[in-house]
Amino acid sequence: MGRTDQSGMTVVELMVAMGLLVIILTAVFPLVDQMISRFQMARDHYVAASLSQGRIERARGVPYSDLHLYRELGTRVDDFGNAADPAGRFLRKTEVTVDSPTTNMTHMTVTTYPCTCSRWGWRKVFHPIKTGKFICRFDELDFERMDYLFTEELKRTP
Repeated sequence: MGRTDQSGMTVVELMVAMGLLVIILTAVFPLVDQMISRFQMARDHYVAASLSQGRIERARGVPYSDLHLYRELGTRVDDFGNAADPAGRFLRKTEVTVDSPTTNMTHMTVTTYPCTCSRWGWRKVFHPIKTGKFICRFDELDFERMDYLFTEELKRTP
């Protein structure tokens, strides 16, 4: 009786392979976590800039005398600029200064802050997180800002 070749893995080899897989995944997880977090942060800043620009574009369609109505101290908005309190992922502030820098000019500044809440470094799709240590926060140093100068059309008499 000769010895037969048996192919396959033993239980010990399988356990060693699974251990190596766990070690590799443990080492890679923080890198994937950081990559996802940075991607989401870039996306949030892009949306914040779009929200600021959209507010200015809407203001361009109103009469000059009504621009002061666009002032807001801090409104929570969704990804489309619609008021969404308390579920807004962005905080938008609009400053309107009439007769600045000169007469018949109005300066508008729109600042949009993305929510910086996270869990394991990831920004969640379902914002804001309302309780716990991961509650939605707006960092005063993390924002997108747009400025625009409006001029009043002056009617000239011949």
